[in-house]
Amino acid sequence: MKRSFKARLYLHVILIAIVVIGSNRLIAQYFLTDQLETRIHQEMGVALTTCSDHFENRDAFLSCFKAIEKGSLFSNISDFYVLCDGAKRADKSGVTPACETLLTNDDFWRSDAASSQGQLVLSHGLVGQQDWYAVRFQNRLQGPEIWLEGRQIDDLMLRVWALRDRNTIYVLPTILGTLLLLTLYLIHVMLRPITLIQNNMSKLTANTLDRSITLQAPFREFETLVQVFDDLRVRLNDSFTKARRFASDASHELRTPLTILRGNVERLIHDLPMGSDAQIRMRSMSDEVERLIEITEKLLLLSRADANSLIQDSTDVNLSDLLTQLIKDAHSFQSNLKITSVIAPNVIWRCDKTLVRQLVQNLYANAVHYNQSPGWVHFCLTRGEGCFELTIENPSKDIPVDLSERAFDRFYRGDASHTRQVDGLGLGLSICLEIAKLHMATLSLFVTEKQTVVATLSGPLSRPD
Repeated sequence: MKRSFKARLYLHVILIAIVVIGSNRLIAQYFLTDQLETRIHQEMGVALTTCSDHFENRDAFLSCFKAIEKGSLFSNISDFYVLCDGAKRADKSGVTPACETLLTNDDFWRSDAASSQGQLVLSHGLVGQQDWYAVRFQNRLQGPEIWLEGRQIDDLMLRVWALRDRNTIYVLPTILGTLLLLTLYLIHVMLRPITLIQNNMSKLTANTLDRSITLQAPFREFETLVQVFDDLRVRLNDSFTKARRFASDASHELRTPLTILRGNVERLIHDLPMGSDAQIRMRSMSDEVERLIEITEKLLLLSRADANSLIQDSTDVNLSDLLTQLIKDAHSFQSNLKITSVIAPNVIWRCDKTLVRQLVQNLYANAVHYNQSPGWVHFCLTRGEGCFELTIENPSKDIPVDLSERAFDRFYRGDASHTRQVDGLGLGLSICLEIAKLHMATLSLFVTEKQTVVATLSGPLSRPD
């Protein structure tokens, strides 16, 4: 079973989307964490600058800052600020245990992470085993300081990413649906140029290879493909032309010597003693010569059909009368077959009477040759809306499994083990198909469940009711 290009492309788009989303998450998480840490650190400076008058009262200080950053994500993290007053450092009165450790760490403010921003000093580093962020005034070394433990920022980041992941899960069906629609659109865009080229290619047949069609490459990437196809068309046309010419020339050149050979064989048969072995052998030779003549005539007809050079003399033919006469003659010569018919009257078909008679006789001969004993042949001619349908049905045995698909192949005669039991060349149905095409009709052959073979000819009525 062939794999679906659409499904394959959709899976690739899904994989690409997963890679893009995952990469974006990792990159965003890295840069956003750094930006968030910097922003929170700067907000600590804003809090110290704006609300330093309320530093002695923690609740008032936090209320002051939250009023400035009302509704901000950064105002909530101020609940974890550690407020330390450097003025109390000397006597350690009113200093909390946390501030006592932080205020005595002078190396923290002299590290490479310390930086000056206006009247503030911001620093970041380890105090003991913990990561801290801090801010204080440059000119007031014994003044107020704001400290924030790093793990509080990490916890905030985890909550932000958890919220984002939760939302991603909720919108995942929408993402997949959008990717599906985008994939279908992408496939349409990708295949549209190929479809245009395909539509132009499909107009070519074995009989129209000599006609140069307008095949424009929609994009420059397809110019090579179009050129390769056009070169292939030219080469195929040359090959078909040479093959047709060979079949036509060979058939035409063989007619004269075969006709002369047939005449000489007939004279020899007449001159030899009646019933002698030599006369019997000569009659066998005469049969093979007739067979060769028949082959050349049919090959010449097929080569003309391939070259669209069959001469057609179209007239209004009463197909009902033609079939009635054929069935009447068949009753006279086929006493071992039961021939039945249902013929609609006055079915008129504008066609070449000679070619159509050959078509019907070939179909009938095929039904007789591949019949069984006791057997039968049934003709049915019906009239439809603007068209007619002729079916010829007969029972058969040992029907090849590929008969319906290969019946019209040239020189096809079914199972090779049975071909010598039935006289024929395997060209009759091929000729019938070419005659039907010439008259804008269709011809098909299929095997029924009852092991009967049905040949169906459908064509347009000359004078539809």
